[in-house]
Amino acid sequence: MDTRAVAVQRPSRRPAANPAPAPAFSDSPAAVPAAPATPAPRTRRPRAAAAAPADAPAAPAVPKAAAAPKAARARATPTARPARRPRTAAATTPADSAAPAPAAARPARRSRAVKAPIAATRATAPAAPAPVNPAAPVADEADLLPADPVTAEEALPEPLPAPRRPGLIPTDIADALARVLTAATSSIRSHEAGSRAGGDIENVHQMRVATRRIRAYLKAAKPALDPDASGGIRDELKDLADALGQVRDLDVMIQRMHTEAAGLEEPDSTALEGLIGALDDERGTARSALIEVLDDPGHAALLADLDRAAFRPPVADPWADLEELASAEWGKLAKGRRKLHKTFGEHPPDDDLHDLRILGKRARYTAELLPRKKKVQRFLAALADFQEVLGDHQDACVLEDRLREMVAGTGSAAGGIAAGRVIERCRARRVQARADYPKAWAAVEKAAADAYPASK
Repeated sequence: MDTRAVAVQRPSRRPAANPAPAPAFSDSPAAVPAAPATPAPRTRRPRAAAAAPADAPAAPAVPKAAAAPKAARARATPTARPARRPRTAAATTPADSAAPAPAAARPARRSRAVKAPIAATRATAPAAPAPVNPAAPVADEADLLPADPVTAEEALPEPLPAPRRPGLIPTDIADALARVLTAATSSIRSHEAGSRAGGDIENVHQMRVATRRIRAYLKAAKPALDPDASGGIRDELKDLADALGQVRDLDVMIQRMHTEAAGLEEPDSTALEGLIGALDDERGTARSALIEVLDDPGHAALLADLDRAAFRPPVADPWADLEELASAEWGKLAKGRRKLHKTFGEHPPDDDLHDLRILGKRARYTAELLPRKKKVQRFLAALADFQEVLGDHQDACVLEDRLREMVAGTGSAAGGIAAGRVIERCRARRVQARADYPKAWAAVEKAAADAYPASK
């Protein structure tokens, strides 16, 4: 028996035109047909990735003897297929064309945590250069540096004011300030036109009262407010309050002198009209200064600040107690009166009584922040009467001092006589006010004991 290895030819993968029937095999050696000559093993040609340049070195040829048979190559680990070339517009160099290009890394997915604004991420075309203005100032070196990149957080709009959350954060102070600031700001707007025209002096009076109220509210609630925001509004209101105060003081003096002139006979009434004319000239100057303040762009900005403060009061400590703040202002008034009478007895000076009146006004405006209960209403009414008594006393003092100053400046004998008769009546009003003062103060103390029982 022939023991030589019989090489069986693998059938070709390409189908034949007329395939012959497969021969029948038998167990006997004679039935085995003779094998044809062993053909040389075929090798596959590698696919050319790209046409190499003419000057590129040729790859070394693989000798046929070293090629493995098909059966061995079938069992071997298949060789990794070369990666596809990336679709880029960059041209390859001759040195890189010989080796296959590495596989391109799969791009990482974009995170959905923070979405930057479209305007910050979208590439824009460079703008055309602006024409050079020879008269424009030369920019500093710092202005020529590139701007810092805008982050996603910086590009986001500012958040809207947070809504009040009753039950979670106390809103007593914010609600009270919103109420009184809205009313006072509305009063300023509604009386501005009349203050400009000057027909009714009550417009200037109400506008001045509104500015004083706002300043008193912010001063009383200062421990619970943002100091920068509340202090800035109070400083801006001071200029307007001063301009209104100059006009208001002259309005009061002129009105009082017209009333006094109506009760005098000739020639005193005529002499007094001459003094009233001098006060009218001063009032005209004061009114011009007031209109200048109202026409200033800062006045519109002030009203805008007041609107924002009324919409969102600058409360820094919402847990502060409004009743404690109002009680503290009442304590200042009571302490000031005790100190005044301990120093001067039952007849304090005129200027000190005026300072006491200012303390009473602050205590009244602060009490307006409290809920309008009956005991608070009685306290407010008592303070209003107390303020009225000391206000009449102050008006009489101011008019007397001003008449003496005017008579000394003019040197008119007739004017001096007429002014003397008015001063006499001013003295009578001062005496009456001092007589009414103890009763008015007793009413304030009684009402304060009900409104602030903890301050006893």
